[in-house]
Amino acid sequence: MIGKPRKYCAPRSVAYPLQLLDVVVDAYAQGSYAHRSDSLPAADELSLLLMTSGHLGDALILSYAFPLIRRQYPNARIDVLAGSWCDPIWKDNPYIRRVIHLNHVGTSRRPLSTFQKWQDFWQTTKSAIKTLRDTVYDYSVDIRFSDSPMHFVLPYINVRRKIGYGTRGFGGLLDDEFFLPDGEVHNFDLILTLLKPMGIEADLRTVEPYFFHPPESPVQLWAKLNSTVPACKPILICPESGEPVRMLSIDYWCQLATRLLQESSNPLVFSGQKAFTTELYERVRATNPTAVDRLISAVGTSTLQDMASLSEQAQAAFTLDSLPMHLCCLGCPTLSFQKNGMGIQFFPISSKPTLVIHNHQLSRTLTLDRPGFDSEYVTTFDESVLNRAMGWFRSIGETSRAAI
Repeated sequence: MIGKPRKYCAPRSVAYPLQLLDVVVDAYAQGSYAHRSDSLPAADELSLLLMTSGHLGDALILSYAFPLIRRQYPNARIDVLAGSWCDPIWKDNPYIRRVIHLNHVGTSRRPLSTFQKWQDFWQTTKSAIKTLRDTVYDYSVDIRFSDSPMHFVLPYINVRRKIGYGTRGFGGLLDDEFFLPDGEVHNFDLILTLLKPMGIEADLRTVEPYFFHPPESPVQLWAKLNSTVPACKPILICPESGEPVRMLSIDYWCQLATRLLQESSNPLVFSGQKAFTTELYERVRATNPTAVDRLISAVGTSTLQDMASLSEQAQAAFTLDSLPMHLCCLGCPTLSFQKNGMGIQFFPISSKPTLVIHNHQLSRTLTLDRPGFDSEYVTTFDESVLNRAMGWFRSIGETSRAAI
């Protein structure tokens, strides 16, 4: 092996070039660049830079760590370096001092050409470095363990102790370099590993998830949907994912929606941003002409804040492995269909009863040790899965009636 032994999170075609790159980075890091200290800050008023090039779901999960940091360091100043697309997650979050944008070309999903993405990357990188230079940070923590970490900015800013994963290169720039454990592990556990050098100990079993958003009354919320407040709590249908391979068919969703209409008096709210959800909504209307008054489209009209408010007023939610899954399970019982997903790594950290039905072979026997959470492995998403979903929905209704 060339250079320092490392466990890269990449196929061999990518790992070997990263290994060669790290030979150069390690040689550079042995010079005057590195500033290493094994001691914790003397005072609790530390400055901390949290970094992620990921997307909305990654940002939401990261935010669960903010209260843990403040519990250890009550006066900590937390800055976040992230893509501008994560702004809806940070909005109104009282733990954050400021957000600095760096739109990484490797994770940008913006509707730009490759050249424009590179241009955006260089411009935001230069701007971010200029902004970050006004602070001497006690710690930097880059939570990215797969592609596109932001370690490359570290030589240009002032950080006393740098923490992150060396699984995608530039690990020599870190003071505390970590690698992925063997076996399947939850994403938040990987974040908790990075907090340990700061003296922060926490557990996935007891972490409290949240999403800050302004409160909305039922009247305010339903006015946005051009509807009056329904007599029964709504059921949320969120059928979209950022990856087409994780999508279920319109016909499958239509079967689920039809059964929900037949077995309950709840209205159905269809939420999403794509034509897929509109087509599903229209299909359900055509299939159930006597129930059209219970069908509401929120396609392209609801914000993340609206989604969070809707979940708090809902009877239940049915989602895919996507951001709505993480939001809905904070406000209402949620069932998530995870087809070709990442398994336990991105199971939702819920505060309401949640069932994940997935086909991730490596997570077949795994679940989260949290109250009300369950996961079940299936090989195909067929009628038996629909039957299981309806059985879960009935049990949710029975639990709700028993609590009255």
